[in-house]
Amino acid sequence: PSCLQEMGDLSELAKEYKGSGFRIIGLSADAMPENPDTLLSSKEMFESAGGNFTNIIASQSVIKTMLQGVNTVPTTKFYDSEGRLVTVVHGAKSKQKWIDIIETVMNEKA
Repeated sequence: PSCLQEMGDLSELAKEYKGSGFRIIGLSADAMPENPDTLLSSKEMFESAGGNFTNIIASQSVIKTMLQGVNTVPTTKFYDSEGRLVTVVHGAKSKQKWIDIIETVMNEKA
């Protein structure tokens, strides 16, 4: 799937899983808080792709921590309610593949 399609799929999934204990939170890796142009560009791209879930513009230290070892975009990390890393998924996925992954992760944590 394209980046635009995946963003729309993730927005649909965020809505569909609302109240289930599962949340989608994006971390923009290309927006820098100290550079307003990158903030605006990142926001415009997110909105034009149909993004309507929480998307964080983080500090450099948070970005370095969260992106440590990341060499694929997108990289998706799943955390449990205690903040422990559960699994990492590399690359774009179809909406159905995301559902399969989400359900597997949620069932393993149940």
